[in-house]
Amino acid sequence: MKILQPLWSLFLFGQVSLAQTTFTKPSEAFEFADRPVTESEVALHAKMLPAGSIAPSSLVRKRARALCPSFRLEGVSGEELYWLAKLCEEDPAKALPAVERYLALGELAHGPDARLVLAVQQMRTSGSWEAAWGTFRTILQEDPMGPAESQIDGAIDQEAGANPDRALEWSKERYAILLDRKHTEKPGVPPVHSSWVLSAGSDLVHRYYLAGETGEAVKVLSDMNHYVESHSDEAESWGAQELHWANMEMHPAPAVTILRVLGGKYGPDLIQQGRVEVVSFFFLGCAPCIFELPRLNDLQKRYGGKKLLVADVTTYKANSYLTPSSHSNIEASLKKARLANAPNIEFVITSDETLASYGVRAFPVVAIVDKMGRVRYVGLEINFRDDDSTGRLIQRLIEE
Repeated sequence: MKILQPLWSLFLFGQVSLAQTTFTKPSEAFEFADRPVTESEVALHAKMLPAGSIAPSSLVRKRARALCPSFRLEGVSGEELYWLAKLCEEDPAKALPAVERYLALGELAHGPDARLVLAVQQMRTSGSWEAAWGTFRTILQEDPMGPAESQIDGAIDQEAGANPDRALEWSKERYAILLDRKHTEKPGVPPVHSSWVLSAGSDLVHRYYLAGETGEAVKVLSDMNHYVESHSDEAESWGAQELHWANMEMHPAPAVTILRVLGGKYGPDLIQQGRVEVVSFFFLGCAPCIFELPRLNDLQKRYGGKKLLVADVTTYKANSYLTPSSHSNIEASLKKARLANAPNIEFVITSDETLASYGVRAFPVVAIVDKMGRVRYVGLEINFRDDDSTGRLIQRLIEE
C-alpha cells in the first residue's frame, strides 16, 4: 500500500482522491476503510449531516464505498475476491459475483463469513430474503452461529411482515437443523451451544402462538423445558432466559408493583385489563435503553392513552450507581431523563421481585401485554415501527 500524504487528509465526507493514495489489493483497501473512526472524523461529518445520523459504521461504509471503484472484478482472484466483496458491500453488482467466485474455490479461511456476505448480497440483489434462505440453511448446518444468528433472526422477522407462513416455516427449519446439530456430531462441523437451540425454539413457540397453533407451541416448550431440567448447567444460560420468556407467553402477566410513578397516577399494580401495555425495563446507565426512549414516546403518541399504555420500568437498585444513590437523587435523575427523552410516557419505579418475575437479568427488556392481561411477547426488541415485528404485534392486539 502506498500512501502519499497523512491518513487523516485522505477522506473528506467519504470521498477519496485516488491521485493521493494507491492500494494494490482489495484487502489493503478494506483494512484502511475499516480502521477505527477518530473523533475528528465524527466531528467533521457532524458539521454536514443531521444530528444523530453519525455512527462509526456509517463512516466506515463511506470509506469503503469510495474505495470500491478502485478495483475491477476481472482483475481480482483468490482470497482477494473475498476482500473485494467486503469492500464493495454496497455494490451488489460487484460484491455478489466476487463472493460467489471466492466460495467456488473451496476449503476457505473465510468461508463462514463469506457465506454470510453471500446471503446479504443475494437479498440486496433480489429484494427478498427468500433468495438467501438456501445460503442461511447451509450456514445453520455447517458454520458457527454467533456471527450469523442475528442476521438469520432478522431475515425471519422481516419475512413475517410479508409472509407469516413462510417465516413460520423458516423458524421451524432453523430449530430442527440446530436441534439435530446439537444431538448429532458431524465431522468438520463445530458444535452448537444449547443456547442457540433454545433461542431458536423460543422464537418458534412465539410464531406458533401468533399462527394460532397452540398445541405445537406447547409441544416445543415441553421438549425444551425437559432438556433444561435434565441439564442443570443450562439453567442460567441466555438461552434458558429466552425459554423463560417463551413460557410466559399466553399466560397472565406477573404484577408490576408500583413503588413510585413519574408522570401518572396508578394503583399498586401497573398491569390492568382492557388495554394493551408495553412495559420496558430499563436503567439510566443503559445506552440502548436511552436510545429506546424516543421510540417508546412516539409509540405512545401514535395510539394515545386509551388504547395503549407505554411505561418505562426500573428499580432503585438498578440505578444505585448514581452519586449520591439516595432515592431522591434517583427520582430526580429519572424525572430529568423522562422530560428530555420521553415526556409522553410514564416512568415507574418497581420492586426487585418484579424484575425477577419477568426474568430480567440485563437491560433493556420489553414485555407486551394484551387486553386480557396476558403476556404476548417478552424479549430484547427495541424497535416499535408499524413495519417490524413488535410494531405489528402491538397494532394487532389493539385492533382485537
